[in-house]
Amino acid sequence: MEIKRIPTKGMAANSYLLVSGNEAAIVDPSAPVREVEKLLGGAHVRYILLTHCHFDHVLTLDETRRAFSAPLLVHEDEADALSDPKRSLFRTFFGMGKKFAPAERLLKDGDGIPLGGESVRVISTPGHTPGSVCFLADTFVVTGDTLFADSIGRSDFPGGDRAALFRSLEILKKLDPSLTVYPGHEGSDTLENVLKFNPYMNGEL
Repeated sequence: MEIKRIPTKGMAANSYLLVSGNEAAIVDPSAPVREVEKLLGGAHVRYILLTHCHFDHVLTLDETRRAFSAPLLVHEDEADALSDPKRSLFRTFFGMGKKFAPAERLLKDGDGIPLGGESVRVISTPGHTPGSVCFLADTFVVTGDTLFADSIGRSDFPGGDRAALFRSLEILKKLDPSLTVYPGHEGSDTLENVLKFNPYMNGEL
């Protein structure tokens, strides 16, 4: 499975395109639709996936749904945030009552999402938000705002839980260290390096 990072301007959040065969999934749609289209290479967008529903990860969600007519998949504990501008932080940062239509499918921990003959596994990693998830493929894991290369996500927003976040990090520590970590902000690194140098993963904090 191939992964393509699409860094977005302004909020510096990463959108990702997962491609397997002639099928693709868009993760955390904040990039302009035209940027996604440039990278598709003829693949059909089968899903739109959310690691969580904070505003900087859904900036182009409405446009992306219209452009590709693909179902939105979100964890069951995150679903309500689509219609709650306080939980999505649109109210906090912009004073906006922005709401989104419900997801077409709700995810649970351990679910497999078929894509082009391969599969993406859902790992429930609450803490940054109640329904934060990571998406695990054969050679990489998309971690959203749960884990960055050198830090972790905040837990002081509505629904955040620091203790739950640290429990989620323990789950990620057990993954194959050869995996590449693709976070919701900034650049990627191998899990091996993250385990060595991220103070939240190596026991320094």
